Amino acid sequence: MRKRGDRGESDEVFVELRDAVLTGRFAAGDALPSEGELAVSLGINRDAVREALQRLEAAGFVRVVHGGGAVVLDVRSSAGLDLLAHLARSGEGLDPMILRDGLEMRRCIGVEAARVAATRASDAARVRIMAAAGAYDLDDHGDADRHFWLEVVEASGNLAFRLALNSLVMAINSCPEVMDALLAGDRSDLVAHAPLAAAIAARDADLAARLADAILTQAVDVWASLTDSGRTLDPVTRGA
Repeated sequence: MRKRGDRGESDEVFVELRDAVLTGRFAAGDALPSEGELAVSLGINRDAVREALQRLEAAGFVRVVHGGGAVVLDVRSSAGLDLLAHLARSGEGLDPMILRDGLEMRRCIGVEAARVAATRASDAARVRIMAAAGAYDLDDHGDADRHFWLEVVEASGNLAFRLALNSLVMAINSCPEVMDALLAGDRSDLVAHAPLAAAIAARDADLAARLADAILTQAVDVWASLTDSGRTLDPVTRGA
């Protein structure tokens, strides 16, 4: 047994139980084994189990009942956007429909953030967005794309957009090989970001929204080209 309080133990229990919930081995309403039973079956100490259960509760996977163990929740009703990242990390592999959902949400947030930024951004923020659009020619690792949209979302002044972006970035980081394929066009500036930056700088909200939609639709279209009606992923992305 590892030493008491080892975070590695807690991480292992968290992943094991998270995947059990996501794959349906534990369904909504099921009671998880007790802390003691989990500790014995997994060969770890109860402190690590308790910490893992607390993390699962914070993430919306379970409800811990004092003195009565933990009950599995319906994550569609109880979890937040961070669930996307957990689904991406699940040991069962990527669900193509979850990828589609995340890409569609990315588009919705980006389009509306661009629209709002065009009317709300400070002069300094407009300058930063223009500079970020010019950085695509200097970067081929995706950092320019991430930085550009961060500037747009920040310029919108909408905290909910920013928090949603954080969750999407976590999900993207969880499956880099898949996202490299899906976001290749965005990152290479295939549909140029400079006109979008110019529209935001010119305070043209409708044009900014249309241009953002054209850019962010690329990844959705790539997803469709790599799937069979959403059931399977092309080998270029499957199993990443």
